[in-house]
Amino acid sequence: MNNHQIIYSNLEELSNSIYTLTKGEADITGWPVKSGENRIGKVAELLFEPEADTVRYAIIALDEGTTTVEDKKILIPIGLVDLDTAEKEILVPDFHHEQLEAMPRYIIGEVTPEMEDHIRTVIGSPAALKMEEETVEIDRENFYRHQHFDRNIFPLGRKDQ
Repeated sequence: MNNHQIIYSNLEELSNSIYTLTKGEADITGWPVKSGENRIGKVAELLFEPEADTVRYAIIALDEGTTTVEDKKILIPIGLVDLDTAEKEILVPDFHHEQLEAMPRYIIGEVTPEMEDHIRTVIGSPAALKMEEETVEIDRENFYRHQHFDRNIFPLGRKDQ
């Protein structure tokens, strides 16, 4: 029984931590984000898991008019992010408007496993992106082994090293 206690995922914003990107890695904060051919926002921050020293999400500040919610930030799993270093922009899958509307609003320090499950359901819906062959129950123990998190394009190091 949960007793209505909220359990938060142990994720931190990179800029507010003791970690930094490895020297030579592109700081994509502020880079525009394109979904298909359309700009949908810009990278506000990276969210990482300290125990694994791994970036898990790009925090995207959506452009005005992208959704009906003003000042909305969403999480995009890092495995879905492609860097265009020549254009200094981020490319993500061609999300439908309904998917962006359905994405939960990111609030610092309030990422829960349920929120992460919801993001994965919205993004990984076979009807939406045809990314998965079948819908399966989400296994929390192996959550970050999913294809949405299949690479670490941002190596991290401690700021004091």
